[in-house]
Amino acid sequence: MLNFEININKIKSNYKNQVNNDENFILNYVKRVTRFGNIVLSNSPSDKLLKEICSVAECYLMMSSPKSETIKSVLQMGVKKIIIAEKDVEFISQKISKNVIIARITLQKNIILDKDLLKLKELLKEILDKVNPYCSELLIDYEEDLDIDESTILTVLDCLSDIGKLPIIFLDVDNKCTGILEKKGVDPLISSQGIYEEKELIRIFISLIDFQKQEGLVPTIVQDEHSQILMLAFSSQDSLTQALVKKEGIYYSRSRKSIWIKGETSGNHQILNRVKYDCDQDALLFIVRQEGVACHLQRYSCFGNKEFKLSDLYDILQDRIVNPVFNSYTSKILKDERLIIEKIKEESNEIVNYTDEDNLVWEIADLLYFIMVLMAKKNITLQDILNELWSRRNYDK
Repeated sequence: MLNFEININKIKSNYKNQVNNDENFILNYVKRVTRFGNIVLSNSPSDKLLKEICSVAECYLMMSSPKSETIKSVLQMGVKKIIIAEKDVEFISQKISKNVIIARITLQKNIILDKDLLKLKELLKEILDKVNPYCSELLIDYEEDLDIDESTILTVLDCLSDIGKLPIIFLDVDNKCTGILEKKGVDPLISSQGIYEEKELIRIFISLIDFQKQEGLVPTIVQDEHSQILMLAFSSQDSLTQALVKKEGIYYSRSRKSIWIKGETSGNHQILNRVKYDCDQDALLFIVRQEGVACHLQRYSCFGNKEFKLSDLYDILQDRIVNPVFNSYTSKILKDERLIIEKIKEESNEIVNYTDEDNLVWEIADLLYFIMVLMAKKNITLQDILNELWSRRNYDK
């Protein structure tokens, strides 16, 4: 999986005019980058911006002086993992679950330039012995003025493979060694002084995909924004390029032996939100917004009908706010928060006084509905609730 370092301070400094003229400049930039991989913030933005970034991206956050209370707060905002110096890992793990901790190991110039393999291996082993019980991943980076080459990276990875089994992210300045790192089963953290142009992001992504195993094609799983599998297709290098450029569901048709634009004849287009590759880099996952149905038999999915999820109910509630429906109970109650709260009280009382299991299910469904009505009215999303539960799951274990 690709990871892209984003330094908010550098962006504000280097692109001052754009940032000043467009308050959403940074957020829109994150939206472009996150189509290709995870976001690693190397410094903390404002709480408002951090929450907005987490709402559109899988976000990791580097923390130079972490405090457990601050970590809880950023987890509540939607940060998936925190990256902290290896010296702080054991202390932080007293309050925070290892599942959300990435230990940051910074290679020192004197050790690397010394080229003493035994010394390097001993140093890494000493650090790993300390951090392994308290983190779920490692980030290997190095001092800013150290120009690390391919042979050094391979040496470090060979040492790590002998002494540790945790997943590794490795700093990759200016995309110099991305392909090598992926072939070694290591996630690159691509860092750059500037912003990543979209055409460069596309080039990097496509260069990593193995089109040779199946005569120029890779299987492509397509799922919607709510994780329902829609279909299985195939991508060629050309179709993938077009899909990434046009942000659409575009594939290669084996029967027609040509590029296939989903919805070109049916009108059931797919908007491409994100693309991932698997651990062998020979299969793709498209995450799309499906317009209409995905299956040629007029089912929502090639694997069956549309699954009902709480997100569907939430979408309906939001639509009722924007587009009220005459004689709709939902539209009526959404106008008055006092009525919503009264119904929540009423349904809560009926739950604690339930008569049997069927009645309990009924009353819980009623309560859940009214809670979600209140959430929609106050613009609290399901992801906000999941973030809160995620922070509780991983804070003060």
